[in-house]
Order: sequence, then structure tokens, then C-alpha cells
Amino acid sequence: MISFIARNDNYISMMFFKKFSILFIMILMLFSNVQAQEPNFSMYHYAPFFTNPGQIGAVKDARLMLNYRNQAIESGDNFRTSSLSGYYPVFIGNHKLVIAGNFLNDQASDFVSTNGGLIGVAYSIQISSYSALSLGLQGGYFQRKTDGDFTTDDQFVNGAFDPTIVSGDAVLNQSKSYPTLSGGIYYQLSDESGRDKAFIGASIFNATEPNISFADVEDDNLPLSLKATAGYRVYQGMKFSVMPTLRWVNQADNNFFNLGSRFGYELESTDEGPKGIALGLWYNTNDLGIFSIAYEQPKFTVGVSYDLPVGDELKTGKNGTFELAISFRLKRRTKAYVPQKISPPAKTSTTTQEEPDVVEEETPTEEISESIEEEQVDEEVEQPETEEEQPEEDHNDSPQETETIEESVGDQVNSDNTVTASPELTPEEKKILEETVKFELNSDQLTPESKEFLDKIVSLLKNKEHFNIELTGYTCDLGDEKTNYELSGNRADIVSQYLIKNGVATDRLTVKAGGESNPVANNSTEENRRKNRRVEFKVIY
Repeated sequence: MISFIARNDNYISMMFFKKFSILFIMILMLFSNVQAQEPNFSMYHYAPFFTNPGQIGAVKDARLMLNYRNQAIESGDNFRTSSLSGYYPVFIGNHKLVIAGNFLNDQASDFVSTNGGLIGVAYSIQISSYSALSLGLQGGYFQRKTDGDFTTDDQFVNGAFDPTIVSGDAVLNQSKSYPTLSGGIYYQLSDESGRDKAFIGASIFNATEPNISFADVEDDNLPLSLKATAGYRVYQGMKFSVMPTLRWVNQADNNFFNLGSRFGYELESTDEGPKGIALGLWYNTNDLGIFSIAYEQPKFTVGVSYDLPVGDELKTGKNGTFELAISFRLKRRTKAYVPQKISPPAKTSTTTQEEPDVVEEETPTEEISESIEEEQVDEEVEQPETEEEQPEEDHNDSPQETETIEESVGDQVNSDNTVTASPELTPEEKKILEETVKFELNSDQLTPESKEFLDKIVSLLKNKEHFNIELTGYTCDLGDEKTNYELSGNRADIVSQYLIKNGVATDRLTVKAGGESNPVANNSTEENRRKNRRVEFKVIY
């Protein structure tokens, strides 16, 4: 009898512990800053779906992202959140539409879980060569449920467990489905190398405030959540960079900030982009200290972080939180077609694709010029005889002057030839126009050497006003094809602006973008790729 009472007391204690554990977990879900339906990842810059729907528009390539967060609690259980998302950009002219999807599994211990998915779209407007504004909207559908695989006291009869008895506990085997709607705006500023220089964004989550009550209680709604992020790079050296960042979250009457900074260190500079280490140090005003480290390169990124409670109140029921973020670039997005950067004037119909390949090294234009001049000399020898046979057509011009005029007219008829078509250009001037303006990788900025060369072009154009110039920018084949096309147009633009600034008439210049097309050298080596990052000059009569 005594042993039976002891066993019964043990059952009662066990049931009380399980009931208490369930109640404790539910209380933590209500008062913790980690929401089952809306995770707040510490490495929020790697989680656009849960930071700002507008930030989805900043994704440049087709990518797959995985986020995982595990928060240990004092009862020996864990809050676990797993998120898998994919992003696919579609380029529309200079702008971009990013379509994205997400699957979320949020496990609040073994008792309450939330599963669902999100669909997001963001439209990124390219404001300038270095800045873009993105507007994003996302909707989702989730199911929240409690597990029924728990033993409760009403399943015991005379101290013995009866598996045939179904638990009558109202908190078990419950589910609730609900939709969500969120939106945001995000502005991003980059430098000439494509690195983040500044960003700012604001978003609203759960705009419809759906009811999530298992018992359809009217006041049990998923609360509206407001979020804002901002960052500005205050230092950029050869290898090291510092970008202070800020995040503000208002959620379920809980306001908190993440204050800190990201520190970047470049390990290696490759043709596809830099490889480096990113460190993060933040303080969360919910009395959390956050440390993160990530290895970043163009094709993939791996980051980990750890949240450590620094306040006595949180240490009661919340231990450290581990977080993992992985991003893979699935493929480079390419443009569907190649529109012209600026439409050419009516006097020329030549498109970028129809332009002849420039082969400066294999077929020097100077040799062609000498051949043409030799033919012209032969014509000059025969021409006086023709004029003697028909003296009545003489207009008091010397034979030499008449020859020059006829040659000039002939050249204008064949104006689709190379720059050697005009006899008024000296060999030295032809040689100048055959040269190109060179650029560094991922840059459209003029170097001092380039400006010195362009000053010669300015002087040449001021002395020769009978022809116009077509400027065509090019890139090597590294990086995204769409980005390269835009960059090639920017390079031609910057050259055009420099010429205009120094006195060349605007209507004499035509700007075109060639992207990765018409390379002058094979892109297999860096030396050859430098030759392809250029702006060419073409004379138009």
C-alpha cells in the first residue's frame, strides 16, 4: 500500500512538472522578444523576409538562403526557428523585379509549432549608378498548432496509465491557421566598387493583425510590428571597413534597439568580387550582447552569431542563442536583350551589335592608312591627264586643290569606314582616336592618366569640327552581365561628361553601351581583361 502511494505521488509530481513546463513555455512565448510567428534574427542583414520586404529588392543574383536560430531556455527545452528562402531577380531595363519565396518552421519546444510560407515581390528602382530604392510586399499563410503527444493526469486510473483514454486537456491537439501581410521600403547606396556605403529602411509586419487564438478569442491577435534599419560606412581603407548599424523593433508593446557595428576585412580581391571576413558587435536593449562572424565571397556566405544575456531578468528563463546563416548564389542573372544606352541620332543607324570588332593589335589602322594614301598618290598622278583632256571643267582651282576636294567628297560617301576615312586627320590624330580610355575593375571613375588623354581628345575635337564622335563603353566578362552592361554605359557617360565639361558640344557626342561584347582580347587573363575595360572612339561624318 505504501509503495502504491509512493508511485502515485511520483505520477502526480510528474504530471505537475509537465503541466508546469507547458505553462512556463507558453509564458515565455508571450513575454520573450522571440515571436513564434515572426522571428527577429540577430543577423538580420541575412534575413530580408523577416527584416524588411523592401530589402528583397537588393538581391542581385538568383540565391538560396538558410537561416537557423536556436534559443535554449532554463527548462531544458529550446525555441528553434528554421527558414529557407529563394530569390530570383528579373531585370526590366535599368530596374529590377525580385520574386522570392520562403518556408518557415518555428518550434517553441516540443509543445507549440508554427509552419507556413511567404511569397514576396520587390521592385527596385535604379535612381543613379550607385543608388536604388526598393518597394516590397509579402504575404504568407501559417498554421499554429499544439502537440497532443503528452501524458496528462486524466489518463491515469488508480495510479496506472491507460493509453486508451484520450486526454481532455484543452491545450492539446489544437491548431489555428491564419494569413499575414507585410510591406516595406528600402534605400541602398553603394560605392564605385559595388560595396554597401549606406542603407535605410522601414517596414510594417502583420498589417492585418490576424487572429491566432486556438479558442477564437477576439482579442488574441498577432500584433502589428514596426521595424526600421539603418547603416552608414564611416571608414573604408584598403582592407578594413567600419559600418555602424541600427535596428529598431516595436512588437507586442515591446520596443528594443540593436546598436552596434559591422567590421569588414578583405582577405582577397578576385575578379568576381572580394572575399573577406565580417565581424558584428551589437547591444540589444533587451539586455543582450550579440557577436557575429561571417565569411563572405561572391558565390556563398556563411555566418554564425551568439546572443548572450547580460541582464539578471533574462537569465532566469533564457540562455544563450545560437544563429546560423548560409547564402548560395545559384546562378548569374542575365539580361533578356541589350537596349541602347542612348538612342543614336538619325544620321546613323549602326547598332552596338553591328559595329566591327576593334582589333588594334592585329590590324593596325596606320597600315591601312598608308595603303589608302599610296592609292591616292597613284590617283593624283593620273588626275592631271584627265583635267587636260577636259579643260572646260576647270573652275580656276589648282589641280592639287581639286584632287583634295574630290577625295574628301568620296570619303564622305563612304562614311561607314574607319577613322582613316578622312584625309583631314593627320596620322598622329588618327593614332590618338584609335586609343581607348581604360578603367579599373567594377569602376567607372576616370584616372588622372585618363583625364590627361581626354584633354588631347578635347583639343583634337575643337580643331576638327566637321565630324562627330561615338563613344562606346565596354567591360570584361567577369560579374553579372546585366550589371556589366549598365557599367559599360556609365563609363561612356563619364567620358562624355568630361568632354562636354571641357568645351565639346553635346550634339557632337553619341553614347552607347556595349557590355561584354566585342572584346579586343581574350578574357582568359587579367592583363587581357584590363584591355577590355574601355571606352572606344568612332568618328562619324
